[in-house]
Amino acid sequence: MNRLLIKIFCICMLLGTAILPSDSANAAGSGISKEAVDKYVLQLMDSVDLPGASIVLLKGDETYTKGYGEADTGRKIPVTPDTLFEIGSNSKAFTAVGLLLLVERGLVDLEAPIKQYLPRLELQWEGGTAEPTVSHFLHQTSGLGSDSVTLINPSIRDNALQDTVHRLSENPLWYQPGTQFLYSTGNYDVLGAIIETVSGMSYESFMSAEVLQPLGLNQTFAGRKALPEGKAISQGYKPGLIGNRNYNAPIYRGNTPAGYILSSANDMARWLSLQMNPSAAPPELRSAIALAQIPDETVKATVSPPYTVPFQYGGGWLIFTNGDHKHFSHGGNNPNYSSYVLFNPEQQVGVAVLGNRNTTATYAICQGLYALQQGLTPTAAPLDTIDTVNLTGRVILAVCSVLCLWMIYVWIKDLRLIRNRVRMLRRAYSTLYVKSACLIILAALIAGMAWYLPKLLFWGYPWRFIAVWAPFTIAPAMILIAITGVLFPALRLLKLWYPLSLEGQTDQQKQPRVIQEEVSL
Repeated sequence: MNRLLIKIFCICMLLGTAILPSDSANAAGSGISKEAVDKYVLQLMDSVDLPGASIVLLKGDETYTKGYGEADTGRKIPVTPDTLFEIGSNSKAFTAVGLLLLVERGLVDLEAPIKQYLPRLELQWEGGTAEPTVSHFLHQTSGLGSDSVTLINPSIRDNALQDTVHRLSENPLWYQPGTQFLYSTGNYDVLGAIIETVSGMSYESFMSAEVLQPLGLNQTFAGRKALPEGKAISQGYKPGLIGNRNYNAPIYRGNTPAGYILSSANDMARWLSLQMNPSAAPPELRSAIALAQIPDETVKATVSPPYTVPFQYGGGWLIFTNGDHKHFSHGGNNPNYSSYVLFNPEQQVGVAVLGNRNTTATYAICQGLYALQQGLTPTAAPLDTIDTVNLTGRVILAVCSVLCLWMIYVWIKDLRLIRNRVRMLRRAYSTLYVKSACLIILAALIAGMAWYLPKLLFWGYPWRFIAVWAPFTIAPAMILIAITGVLFPALRLLKLWYPLSLEGQTDQQKQPRVIQEEVSL
């Protein structure tokens, strides 16, 4: 069951000439007024309290880009089409082009076993050695589990990517390579490591020199390591007890190929245009872009929420086929950023949305704008898991805070009664010990539940993952559950061992004891 939940979660997360913003009354010549676009985007941003976002709308050779909200709420810096965001798993499509460029040059064989390029990557399947091919990693059919994200450590070291790949050997594969699709972020870190090994360059240097600059993507950078000095990026946020809070997530340089490329709306507009018109790219890259758009047909198509129709996976793209027509999409979620991209080469329509908070709103905005371009009514936005988790944390904090304050008050009151000898230590007996043991076990169970509950909600992932990805409310909420769970049994223990003395009881409390004494006489 945990693996099924992980699959659903991870699939949800999948989500040639210079281009200038259009000055027409319609957004990208789509028939949608700019006012309608602005109203729709701002409405969805407000519904989930998304601090800042930028959008791209393309139709034909017309483009509309715009920023909304703030890149830094503390300094009141507005989002513009040039504002940089982490694009999360939309990085994978860039990495695929980089790898396929090496394939075009004859330096990488897609059908070669992965150990030909990365001999340190020793993968196991059912107790034996597995040998997935490069193609299996490109198409997410290598057998790597979706929990590969938990094996990635924060690092800014030059060997971070190779270390990430080496750690993938620690967990056995979930299934035999090439037999089924399962999204796993580690697959594209492996591709990034191949790029480093074959090219003799760092991933960042190769992508900049061989992919990004030749494509004219001058505002796109292969991770923070490649960011020029002084170049700013939008502040990232996570939800807290009251509104959003700044959050500077750890740097996972070893996960850059899969999730940490930086880009802007203006560059994403050019990237989408090149995806829909590869002939505008340099010849080698033109072929690599086209190869990345070929779906893997060696495994059956996948259906997974929030999608209701089957899709296949290409090189960093979910590919949906309707007759002879295809449209492509992918989502990206990092601890404090999110993005979604969707395009249809046949109709020459594309949409991209970048945001500075982990939220499904970027998916909803993208899908909604695409629907509006088709003359359709946008469907309801999917449930935002992060907001739901944060609301749960808020409720727990409120309830447990009240309970803790009340119990602390009762504790202080009872300790005063003990000091004044109104409560007296009773004589021990076997039943008393049994009751005490039960209360201690109850405290341990509640404390254990506070430790395990977030792991259950986050697909069994460890706390070091939860601390980075979960809203700010979760850790203090679990701590308060544990405190409440200890205070309550402790308070019952105090009352059990220190009952009210006869003099301290009311007449009503005394009567049962008097009756007991009369019966015994």
